[in-house]
Amino acid sequence: MARYIIDTSVLCQYFITQTYTAEAIILIQSAFQDNELFVPEFALAECVNVFWKYVRFQGLAENTAKEFVQELMNLPLQVNLISDLLSNSLEIGLSQSLAIYDSVYIAMALDSSYPLITVDVKQANAATANGVTLKPIIDFS
Repeated sequence: MARYIIDTSVLCQYFITQTYTAEAIILIQSAFQDNELFVPEFALAECVNVFWKYVRFQGLAENTAKEFVQELMNLPLQVNLISDLLSNSLEIGLSQSLAIYDSVYIAMALDSSYPLITVDVKQANAATANGVTLKPIIDFS
């Protein structure tokens, strides 16, 4: 069994067709079998915000967005509280000029020693600078 931290840039591609959607589907479906995927508690809200943006600006049907929310809630994700990670997240954010939301994923990876899967280049660079192991999404093709 493998354990990974996945960020919203990966999670949302399970629902919204983008560059790595095929890989995101394989990755997330693996959590139904043997892998464990960890996200911070706010990742669900971030993902739903992406659905909202797609309804408002990209023509996604409201019913489809609602179905996505239900499916998101049923995914076998390990949702972590972030309160213990906030101090380290701030340090990472300040040192890397990175938003705290993105820094939390790095702090989670450092705290757990699990690889981070992201398609956000700035976040990936900051993670590497902080000694986090990255798992390329293309490994799930």
